[in-house]
Parts: sequence; C-alpha cells; structure tokens
Amino acid sequence: MRQLRQPFLVVGGILLHAAMIMITMPTFVRVNHLRAEWPLMLFVLVAIVCVLPWRLGRRWWPLTFLTLPLAMIGIVYALFPGRGGITVAWAEQTINRLSDSIASYLGATAATVPSLLSLVLILLAIAALTILYVRYDIWLVTALALVAYLVAVNVFNGDDLTTTVMLLMTVASVLAVVRQLMADRPRWPVTIAGVVTALAAVGLMQLAANQNTYLANVTAPLVNNTSALRDRLNTAGFFQSLERFGAGSARTGFSENDTTLGGPLFDDNSVVFTAVDYEDHYWRVETKDDYTGKGWETSVLTDYERLRGLPAQLPIAGMTSKTAATKHNLSMTFTDASDFVPLPYGAITLNSVDRQTTNVFVGWAGNRNRLFTGGRSRSFAAVNRITATYEKYNYTTSQLVNAPNPTIDQGTSAFSRDLELPRSVTKRTKDLAARIVRNKTTYYSQVTAIRDYLRDNMDLLYSKVDTPRTPSGRDYVDYFLFDSKTGYCDNYSTAMIVMLRSLGIPARWAKGFNGGNPVGIASGGRSQYQILNSAAHSWPEVYFTDIGWVPFEPTPGFTNPDERKQTANESDTPSASSSSTASSASSSSSTSSVSRSVSQAARSSVSSTSDTTTTTNDYSGWLIAGIAAGVAALSAGLLFWQRRRVLIMWTSWRLRHLTNGDLARVFRLFDRVVTAFLPRPVGETITAYYQRFTTTYDLPPDSLTGLVENVNDLLYSGQNGAKQMVDQSTLEKLQQVLRILQTSLRTKKGK
Repeated sequence: MRQLRQPFLVVGGILLHAAMIMITMPTFVRVNHLRAEWPLMLFVLVAIVCVLPWRLGRRWWPLTFLTLPLAMIGIVYALFPGRGGITVAWAEQTINRLSDSIASYLGATAATVPSLLSLVLILLAIAALTILYVRYDIWLVTALALVAYLVAVNVFNGDDLTTTVMLLMTVASVLAVVRQLMADRPRWPVTIAGVVTALAAVGLMQLAANQNTYLANVTAPLVNNTSALRDRLNTAGFFQSLERFGAGSARTGFSENDTTLGGPLFDDNSVVFTAVDYEDHYWRVETKDDYTGKGWETSVLTDYERLRGLPAQLPIAGMTSKTAATKHNLSMTFTDASDFVPLPYGAITLNSVDRQTTNVFVGWAGNRNRLFTGGRSRSFAAVNRITATYEKYNYTTSQLVNAPNPTIDQGTSAFSRDLELPRSVTKRTKDLAARIVRNKTTYYSQVTAIRDYLRDNMDLLYSKVDTPRTPSGRDYVDYFLFDSKTGYCDNYSTAMIVMLRSLGIPARWAKGFNGGNPVGIASGGRSQYQILNSAAHSWPEVYFTDIGWVPFEPTPGFTNPDERKQTANESDTPSASSSSTASSASSSSSTSSVSRSVSQAARSSVSSTSDTTTTTNDYSGWLIAGIAAGVAALSAGLLFWQRRRVLIMWTSWRLRHLTNGDLARVFRLFDRVVTAFLPRPVGETITAYYQRFTTTYDLPPDSLTGLVENVNDLLYSGQNGAKQMVDQSTLEKLQQVLRILQTSLRTKKGK
C-alpha cells in the first residue's frame, strides 16, 4: 500500500509547490505591469518538467541546465515579442535592453527595477526554487521567500494582500502535511497540527474577504500591540533606508526645475503641509506656458506685484468667472518652512502669514499664478503658516459646452504664449490630435476628446517607476505617445497640452498637489488633511470664454474635483463637484503592461469618501498580524516536529556545561531524552528498561552499564543523602549515545 501511495504523494507535493509559486504570480504581474500571467504560470510547469530528469537520475543534470534557459527565452519572447519570431535581431535587441536595464538599475536609479530585468530575475528565482524542491525536497525556502516578497509588495506598494498570503499559507500547510505522509514514520501530531493550521488559514481568508465581519475586532489587539515595534523601526529610518537604497533616483515632491522631464520617480511619503479646509481638492502652486520639447519653462521673466498689507485679495490672472457666495476659511501649516504656497482654485483673500498681517512681504507673480512670501529682511523667506478665505468659481457644464474657441473673438495673438509649440513637435503628434477630434464639432468636445484619449487609452501605461528618460534629440511628447507609451502625470498633462495647442486651443501647464489624506475633524464642519510629497502632480488648464482657465485631468486614475464632468443628468448648479480626489498610482509598481485598471493606478493617497477611508497602514496592520500569526504557527509546528532533535541538542549542551557531574542531575537530563525515544511502561525496572533501550538502538553493550549501576546504588544503597559524581568517561559515553539517537532521526530508525 505504501509503495502505491508514495508516487502520488511525490506528484502531489510537486504540484503543491508549484501552486505556491503560482499564487504569487498575479501579484508579480500586476505590480510589474507585464502583459499577462499565463507565460509565468506556464514556466512554473515547464520548469518542473525540465528538473524531473535530474530527480530521476543524477547524470541527467546537463539536460536540466540546457532546457531551462531555452524555456526562459520562450517566456521572455512571449512577454516582450518582436517581429518575425525569435530571431537574431530580436535576441540582440533584448540583450541590449537588458544590459541597459541593469546599467540603469545599478547606476542611475537602484530603487527601480525595469520590467525586463524584473522578468529575468523572477524566471531565475522560479527555476532555483523548483530545483530546490524537485531535486532536493527543500520547500520551506520557497514558502519564506514568497511570503517575504508579498510583505515587500505590501509595504512599498500598498496592496492589500491578506487573502493572497492566507492562501499561500494554506497551500504551504498542506504541503507540510504531504511531506509528513511521505516520511518513513510520519508524525501524526505534526500532521494534525498542519491540518489545523490550514483550516485556520482558510477561515481567516474567508473572514478577510468580508471587511464587515468581526475580524477587525480580533486582529486589532495584535496590530495595536505590534505598533510600537513598527513605529520604532519607522522612526529609526528602517523603511526609509530601504527606499533610499537607490540614491540616484528622483523622488516625488514639488520642484521648480521642470526644464527636463522624464525618467522614473520614487515616492516620498513625507508630509509637506497640513491643511484645514471644508473639502479635499487640488492645490495649485504655479503655471508654466513655454513647452521646449524637453520640459517646461516660463516664457517671460517673473514680474512680482507687491501686496502691501493683509488681508489682501490675490489678483488671479485670466479668470472672468463669477464666484460662489460662500466663503471658506483655510489654514495651512507646513512641516518644514516652505518657499512655495499651494492654493485652491477660487478667488482667494490672504489673511495672515506666519500669524502676522503687517511687516510682511507678499508677492504675486501673475504670469505664473504663484504666491511668494517673505519677511522684512529677506525678500523671499520661507513660510510656516498661512490663513486665507476663498470663494470657489461658479460656472456650469452648460457654459463649458456652449463656449466657443476664444481665439475667434480675441484672436490668436492674445494667446500666443499658450498656443506656441517648438519645432520638435512631430507631424505624427499633430496628425494624431486631428484624428482624435475629427468628428467633434464643439470646442469643449474637442478638449474632452483629447483628455479621454489619454485617460482611457489601454496602450498607454501609468507608471512612475518604469518611465524611461527621453532620448537625446527626441521630443518628450512624441516619445511618450509612440515609443515608450509609459509615463505619469507630467507625460499625460504635457501630451494633452501639446495636442490641444496643435488644434489651436489655448492650454497651459499647472503643477501642485492632487489632494490630501483626511486625518481629523476641525471646527466649523471642516476637516484636517495631510498633503504628502507623493501627491505632487501636474495637469493641464484650458481657456474658456467668459470663464477663464479651467483644469482638466487626463492622467488615468485621477479625478480633479474642480473639473466639471459632462454628464447627461448633470444640472446647472453652481456647486463644485463633490467627487473625491483619486489616489496616485503606486510608486513601487515597476515596469510596463498593456492592461491597466483604476485600482492599480490609485494607491498612494487615500480617498476622502467615507466608505473608503481605510488607509494602507490598516491593510499593512492586517497583513503583519496575519503573517505574525502564521509565522508563530509554523514555528510552533516546526519545533513540535523536531522536538526530539531539539531535546537532544539541549541535553548535549547541558551535559557539556555542567559545573559538576552530580549523578542525580545527569541521570534526570539523560533519562528525559531516552524516554522521549522509547517510552517506559509503569513497573519496568531501570535495569530492564535500559537493556531494552540498548538493544533497540544497537548501542554498545557497556555504553550505559556504568550509569545504570550507579543509579541503582544511589536508589537502593540507603545513601541517598550522599552526593555521587559521574566521571568524565561516563559523560563521554552519554554524549556518544545522544549522537547515535540524533543519527537515528536522520536515518528514520527512531520511534
């Protein structure tokens, strides 16, 4: 019967090991934005076939190392295909691309792993893990490596992987049971413990699928009790040190230098400022109008208008729209003194700067829509806190729909700076814009057509970390639209502006922050928001007659509450859209794909709607609590499984470090080990028991004779009060017996 079931257990173990790897593949494909999951799933099975001959016979190992690379090449081609099949030209191109990826990773931005390099690394990892199990029956390394990977994705990417981790733990527990059944003498307590662990994991997985259950009440104490440790690690800079591994990588955050855009970004989740406001919204710092083919500059020298006293209304250039009657109070406190001031859309009255209303310098740059502040002795000193009131602009969708092109009435000369394009803009970029709007007859429909093309185009991928740098001599927008097809807000916003300008539609570039994370409730029905560096964002503004500059959002996964949406059932009400600010895409997602979803593009910040206020840290707590429980269960199971081996090691160490050879103490230590291997029935004498033990384990006949005689003398001589000692030769014989018992565990002779 055993001979019949053994092959089934071997095959079952191999398939369970493959299932463990496959469970993590959807996560890997998603965060690395690869084309599909099936090539990696297929490679897991192909790797098994390649390694099986090596398991059947050692002489077949060359076949394994010949077929595995061929399989890897096929998978790389499936995910990064070329024209005409696997050709020499494709191989050269792929090798060059891989070489560039390695150079970029090691040299310019070590915190970013390009897509091709990620794929090669995961293929090598799958091959290595498959060899470890199929050839050497080592599976625990796979379980630990996969759990570590999922934890890393959760920490850096913000994904909720509770269900994935629980499923992985379930399969690992079942595999542990199978490994026990494959043993010559299975440990049924360990088998039962594995089954219980698997069932518990399934139960937790089911509870995790429903966030409305009582699971949060169960895990909350564990999360709270571990928060101090996680806070210490965070305060000590552990996670920040990991993020700063690539010192050369660019980071998210506001920067005045936009002359050369492109290249990967790595999120900086530090808090820039905290705002108290009545709703979440975009925060504009400044606008720019001169596109150079590489980035953005300001077309004319900055002209500052001095505001002599506070309160003072900021003269918003180019806005003719009426404002709502409601005034909203706003206060902003910067984490570090800042020389830029993000502001909401609306008519703004500045009330105080650093709690002062006099003897302050406030400068307004109308051509950049930027506020500059400073003290008496320094023209542009940094600011720590400001207070203001503002009235939102009051315009409707109908006004946008019916607005004509402003150049018809005012002429193109009035918008020369907002229509200008450099010579680097290619004909195919202009032709693409013309094709997109060829059936659109109104000004507004042309604007939204360009926006929708960029936002909904599945051939374009949003990714901060996998965006390549624009090659020398190439136009930034052309390279994004037709070659790399990978970018973030700078790429999408600039592309929309360039295509609109090519159609004769005035547009300019705005930058600031895309919203905040609600962290508390303030007085007057207001909320407290934290705005992070990772929320740095850019977007286009388009000019509309009788309104002024209106923001639009072409970047996938983002929604600007100040952008009016053209919907069939929207009424002409003056209130602003109350939709929440969407989150930014994950900074840790590395590499490219054809498919994308809003959930993939919305991870870094937190939605302000009430039903989605659970933060990434909550999910991290869930995951950490689940992993801690799983690791504790697996550790307990392993200790129980290897309890006799651990007992032997502990006893051997104690015998070596005894300060004296007290016979009673030595015998108690040694007898505890012996009875763990061979139980002693009640009533059996020590002499009879140790004779049976010596025979059972093929020990030398005299190995325990001296110890047993001394113990009998101690028990029956009537000299219990006298302490008897064990000589060194007896201790050495006991150590030898312990080594024999440990060997019996490896050879499966122990009971």
